[in-house]
Amino acid sequence: MATIDPTQDYDFISTLTFNTASGNCNILLYRGSERFFSGTAYYRAGTSGSWTSLSVSGFGGGDFPVSNTTMQVANNWNKSGDDYMTQSFRDQTSNLTKIDMSQKAVLSGDIGNRFMFLFAFDCQDLISLDVPDVSDVTSFGQDCFQRFAYQCTSLTSLTIINTESLTSFGIDFMNQYATSCSALERLELPAIGLFAINNVNWSVPSGRLNNLKGYVQNETDLSDWQGVTSTGETLYTNYVRSTSDVINENVSTNNSNFLAFMQ
Repeated sequence: MATIDPTQDYDFISTLTFNTASGNCNILLYRGSERFFSGTAYYRAGTSGSWTSLSVSGFGGGDFPVSNTTMQVANNWNKSGDDYMTQSFRDQTSNLTKIDMSQKAVLSGDIGNRFMFLFAFDCQDLISLDVPDVSDVTSFGQDCFQRFAYQCTSLTSLTIINTESLTSFGIDFMNQYATSCSALERLELPAIGLFAINNVNWSVPSGRLNNLKGYVQNETDLSDWQGVTSTGETLYTNYVRSTSDVINENVSTNNSNFLAFMQ
């Protein structure tokens, strides 16, 4: 999940890792009903130093040079009503391997339409993908997180967003969140939140059945998520269908450490 840094320069920063420092990377912007929004983002090589402004224009987006294997792209939320401006790195089919995130603050309240829409769509070399911290958000509009990791065919681990404060969401919420993520082995599971009473289809490929496990960090979350592995519930729909495939990673780690100590 995204780190929170109140001192950072912009509301939201993506830290990108590339295989090679070469070529260009394209960024698109979305905000609410404006599917290809024109606005300003900022980029820099590495994780410190001055930023360069980037004009992002509609469907064509904006290109920045990949001059370092670590690059950062930043934006302010540039809100219009409840709609937030968010980045998309769609169709970066090669070179981009990792996306980390940081925010000035945990997001809260009502968020409008198309938040994080198509964020990592068709990033086929991506092996690691962060999610924003939305743990205080109470409602999402339509198309939020739609196709977030769509066709990220190299991705082995995917974090599920924290919905513990969420009371409502619009159509196509998390629709095709993990479509064609054919290498997935791990779902990183937060507090269960609204998934306890809502069956949400993330479009995990059926071939991940018996290959995919969900990982939690405490006992309460373990029992909550094990409770949605039955027919018609969220984990069952997304091909985690046995309570034994939901694992408290902290317990597993502590047990391993204890056994090693005893030896």
